This record gives sequence, structure tokens and C-alpha cells, in this order.
Amino acid sequence: MNRDEIVRAVRRERRRTLALLRTLSPATFDTPTGLPGWRIREVVAHLITTDRASVLGLNLVPVLTSTERVERWNERQVAGWAHRPVPEQLSGLEAWGTRFARFAALLPAALYGLRMPTMYGPAPGGLLVWARAFDEWVHRQDIRRALGRPDEDVEVCDAAEVVFRATAAGMPRWSAAGTGRVEISLVGAVMPAWVFDLGARRAGPATSDAAPDARVEVPAPAFVMAASGRDSFDDLRERGALTINGERDPAVRLLGRIRVV
Repeated sequence: MNRDEIVRAVRRERRRTLALLRTLSPATFDTPTGLPGWRIREVVAHLITTDRASVLGLNLVPVLTSTERVERWNERQVAGWAHRPVPEQLSGLEAWGTRFARFAALLPAALYGLRMPTMYGPAPGGLLVWARAFDEWVHRQDIRRALGRPDEDVEVCDAAEVVFRATAAGMPRWSAAGTGRVEISLVGAVMPAWVFDLGARRAGPATSDAAPDARVEVPAPAFVMAASGRDSFDDLRERGALTINGERDPAVRLLGRIRVV
């Protein structure tokens, strides 16, 4: 959990989102996205209100308890910004993104590695900051999809790493997960594969110590979008975008439990 690298990732994602949005006409912000009831302007409002709440500590209880509370909280916040003029949304996105990045950079580096309760499970505090880069990447794809554009296939490693770490943090709370060691390898991402041990309910980067029972290969962008609930791992398998080699059952059980917001 390197504070400087995480803050750079958060800033980088916001710059890319702003670069995309600034090419759009104001009318385009009313385009519906795949998120029920959310147009592009609601997505932008969500990014602004999340940054604002993080800086002011308004969402501290949800992010330390459960993803369900976070999702409910998010839905309640967007109304205050969703109907504002587009220039005001863009200036708010830039201003609150800058404030959040500055806030994240001022947090003690030791806090990034300190294990604490999070919405994912016990995890280093830095994961909550890093999750902002994941959230930004996913929501930018929501916007791109609304515009009929393909998902980005570069610089997805931060988002994917958050999915791996958040899933690992939640594993100790899983019940009836069965057994089996499943390796997930992300195609197109320069990062190590991870092995998820269902019986031990822990995960980490793959080593050569023991062969997994199953290996999953999937393009990194498709993996992140399925993990965020935008797509289905089953659909990816049917289309041939996701392959399972070895024992299929533990791989299917693992994929069925991966859900990160």
C-alpha cells in the first residue's frame, strides 16, 4: 500500500474522466447509462459527491461497514448535483477531485498499511483510497458505454488490483464456499496472477509453491466490469471471453462471489 502510487492513480483516473467529459456537449450529459435511473450527469454527480463526502468525512460509517450501505448512501447523494449545469458539474468534478487527492496525500503513510474494518472486510486503510481509482475507472466505462464506445483496455491494473484485494479482504466472511485453489490471470494487464484458496479463505499473488486446481483467464477490462456488476461472468464464459482450465466447480463458485463496488 504505497501512498504516493495510490494518490497518483487517483489523480490519473480523474484527469482521464475530465478529458472525456470535456469533449461532450451539454445535451449529451442527459444520455442514459446502463445504471438504472442514472444518466451521464448522475454518474458525474456520484463522483463529485463521493469525493466531497470522503474529504468531509460524511460517508465514513458506510465505507467502514458494508458495500450495501455504501450503495444506498450513493443513491441518496446524487440528487444534489445531478441537475446542476454542465459547467458547474465539470468545475465541481475538478475541484473536489483535487481536494480529495490532496486529502489522500496528507494522510499518514502508515495509515495506508494499517488494517482496519472496511466495507470489504478487514483490510489496509489504503484500500479505501485506492478504491476511488477503481470506482473512477468503472464509471468512466459506464459513460463510454452510454456513448457507444468500447471499454478502455489500457491502464486497468489499478482497478483490477483493487478487485483482487477487496475480494481477498472479504473471503474470511464467506460461508459454504467449498474448497479449491483458483488462479485468476488477467489478459492484457501487466500484473501477477492471483490465487484464491477457497478452503483457507485467503488469496494473494500466485507463486510456484503448488499448482492451482483451476486457472481462469479473462481480459482485464472484462474482469473488472463483471466484478462491478456491469456484466456477468457466466456471459463472458458463454462468449468465450473467459476460459477455465482444470476443475470448473471451484472456479465457478469463486466467480459467483466476486462483487466489488
